[in-house]
Amino acid sequence: MKSRLFTLIFTLPLIITACAPDQRDQGSTPVTTYEPPRPTVVEQDGYKIARGATRLVDTSVVFDATTKAMTLKGKIEYLPVRGKSLQMIDVDLAGLVDQDGFINLRSARKEVSLPQGVQLAAKATCLSEEGTCHSSFIDIYLYADGLIYHHQIESHQEAPEKDSAEEKKEEPTSPEQTEHEDELESEGGADEVEGDPGHYIGSVKEDIENLLDVKPEPKKDEPKKEEPKSEEPKKEEPKAETPKAPVPRPETPKKEEPKKEEPKKDEPKKQEPKPETPKIPVPTPRPENPAKDEPKKEEPKKEEPAADSKPEIKKVSQAIGPVNQGRLENAMNMLRYQETHEPTGFKVMRPARLTHFATNELGYIVTQMGLFTKKEMPGYVMSIGDLSREKGGKLGSHKSHQNGLDADVALFFNNKSFQGFFASAVAVDKPHANWMEEEQWKLFKHVVKTNLIDRIFIHKVLKKSLCNIAIKNGELQKGKNEGLAYETLRRLIADTDHHNHFHLRVKCSSAQVRCRQMAEPAHGSGCF
Repeated sequence: MKSRLFTLIFTLPLIITACAPDQRDQGSTPVTTYEPPRPTVVEQDGYKIARGATRLVDTSVVFDATTKAMTLKGKIEYLPVRGKSLQMIDVDLAGLVDQDGFINLRSARKEVSLPQGVQLAAKATCLSEEGTCHSSFIDIYLYADGLIYHHQIESHQEAPEKDSAEEKKEEPTSPEQTEHEDELESEGGADEVEGDPGHYIGSVKEDIENLLDVKPEPKKDEPKKEEPKSEEPKKEEPKAETPKAPVPRPETPKKEEPKKEEPKKDEPKKQEPKPETPKIPVPTPRPENPAKDEPKKEEPKKEEPAADSKPEIKKVSQAIGPVNQGRLENAMNMLRYQETHEPTGFKVMRPARLTHFATNELGYIVTQMGLFTKKEMPGYVMSIGDLSREKGGKLGSHKSHQNGLDADVALFFNNKSFQGFFASAVAVDKPHANWMEEEQWKLFKHVVKTNLIDRIFIHKVLKKSLCNIAIKNGELQKGKNEGLAYETLRRLIADTDHHNHFHLRVKCSSAQVRCRQMAEPAHGSGCF
């Protein structure tokens, strides 16, 4: 009987029965956002974290917009590491939303006792706008026997209805946006969202430190390995001590006075920060390189964001939710970047569509592709199609492009007359004679090497051609599932639609804690 129950936990999908509380705001029945096929234990920042070893029963989530409070009630079932019998614990957690849109959920009642040595807490990350939390995901943390069980759920409940007058005030649309709304068709592809939905990024390490009274286990082996490495910086330490040497010798000022010539060495230090500082604020810390050509044009425009220096964290773009049901905050304006850093090697094709906004990570990749184009194909300009709206959300007939992680990009042709629009690189069942497959292959490897790329959608005929190049060059061998060529081809998703452009998608970054990362592409190059 016990083995049968154990099998049900790990093979059947999560089943949660609704228990709508008798309150003004009806709660939601959450669903598990990420559940591995089998329990996994990983070591992360000194903590042992188990996923897939828990199940929620009769769970409900309620957020009250009036009090800004959230409650999480139900039961959580887990399998102890050293035990064979399942353990069931009551869940009754509550908390208030803070100014950043997070809710720390802790025990709401003293009478709800936990077994000795067991801790239970959770953190809700709000996905809704305007500081509400009707839509959220919740990371649940259960500590027992030196192991932290992590379970993530997603909760959505209907927000209270607003007056029509308020809705009109909150939905200002520009004439340009409404004029082109019907014209925003996806560019030559069905724009399918391939792959299984994964988990929200969250901030697991910070959550554990703030919610649980648990300390990470110190690793004894690591300091021993680091000792020989630490000897190298010790050689640098005496160099660092040399400037400290004159400090205890102020008693002999006559001897040190000639050493005051050292400020001449400090002069280059004054020169270093001034030219470099204007390069940082405009794009992100990463796309600094493309700004090296024309720093003078950037200076006046870079001073403007510096005026907003109060909340610097808000300058970091935020991809919120999944690519097909998300939004975007603090977007990077790629049209403005193009205009202030020209020549960039890329050009936004249709600025009137107002779809040239991206996360910092996607903006970095676009600038890198522009630099690649300038270097490898002088005189060519890479055409950039739709990215996302400034605040994300639904974009015409696209199924994705909703949170600043997606970009439609033109293919390379050795005929410059094909620039400025999306030309098809597929002629019936083979690549077009003018398609620059070698340069295209180099570009894909160049961006995948950054470890920021999630997927690249391309027509199956074009991928097959790139497979042949990798095999011919000896970069890819059957049975050898490693290396840059293999990883690039694994992330090239073949379909039947993207014949006149490729669709690039970057990963959620660790700074985007509200972003939902898709599951990794299946292993295999797809070439054999």
